[in-house]
Amino acid sequence: MTLARHLTVLDLLRARAFPEEGYHLTELAVAEPTEEQAEAEREALALLLETRWGPPQLVSLHSLLARAGAGEDIPRPWALICASVPDIQLWRVDTRWIVLGLTPRGEGGHALLACVTEVDPP
Repeated sequence: MTLARHLTVLDLLRARAFPEEGYHLTELAVAEPTEEQAEAEREALALLLETRWGPPQLVSLHSLLARAGAGEDIPRPWALICASVPDIQLWRVDTRWIVLGLTPRGEGGHALLACVTEVDPP
């Protein structure tokens, strides 16, 4: 998928009403086989988003994953994200959060994960 297509998908998710769960979560792309290629795609998309919304917050999710592992009830989509992504780039746009992250897909592949939600990070 191209960067233009990624932007289109994110714009559609931002404009769309949320389901009952309160978020949209999607894989924008799956990169094989190198993490470097997947990271380059995420960074290119993040640069485009930065021109729209400013620099992202860079957030490690290790402590959130540890809190979930210790039994804390983490709201969705954050529980799903921290279980599959070690760190995220995060923007606040109006009342919505936009999240980008890379998740390992086995055999060396990585998926570019995007989430749009009104649920505040815990």
